[in-house]
Amino acid sequence: MKRAGAATRIALGALLAFGAVCPPAGAETDLGILAAVLAGTHSGADNPQPVSGVVPGALLEASQIWSRARIHLEGFPQINLNASSPGPLGTSSASLSLLNAEAQFDLDPRHHFRVGAGYQVVNLSNFNGDNGDRNESRVTSPLFSGIADLPVGHNRSVELTLTDAPNVRGVLRITQINGAPRTPEPEQGSEVDYAASYAWHFPGATYLLGFRGLSYHTRNTDNGQLVDRNVGAGLTFEARFRFGRR
Repeated sequence: MKRAGAATRIALGALLAFGAVCPPAGAETDLGILAAVLAGTHSGADNPQPVSGVVPGALLEASQIWSRARIHLEGFPQINLNASSPGPLGTSSASLSLLNAEAQFDLDPRHHFRVGAGYQVVNLSNFNGDNGDRNESRVTSPLFSGIADLPVGHNRSVELTLTDAPNVRGVLRITQINGAPRTPEPEQGSEVDYAASYAWHFPGATYLLGFRGLSYHTRNTDNGQLVDRNVGAGLTFEARFRFGRR
């Protein structure tokens, strides 16, 4: 969790620095929570059978918004997936946590389109019920996003988001059932996160109902072997609360 803590400090430092150079007048702070029911599959090194399941999840978010710029943070604590049937040494499982931190900028004065760039930290750990191995990986990547918020009626809109983490890097550390470590495996890959939501806007709050999906994979940079693949999608409900006005 050290990298997640470092990324949090970097993101908060960026938020404070950005706020120091931008005038406070007209600023807005948004705090939100996204609840989801997700179906996903994990596979990877030493996983002969993918781990699949359906789990509830939640994502917290915060944005500090100025005239045409914002700092946006989002993430969730550890979530878990368990295999549907146990292996010889127990039930295989996978866990995942996420932190995204971005600076975003509006492309038009009506705030319908914006782009962002930032940093991502993903923490992964797995247990293999077939051979008893446990592994963990903390990976990071630069982050780029595009967002469209398109009006479809009075106080309603459709929000579309595409986020790309093109250079996910980390080191997979594996501990065998006898406690002995295996040779660490350097890994590199990418992630795509996509979402579509229908939004209702009210004074002080916005509510969104939608869909969100994720495709993540890394490979061993020494031999090209698949290290980790996580694919999932699900329905989402999001509530955002505004404090102050731009």
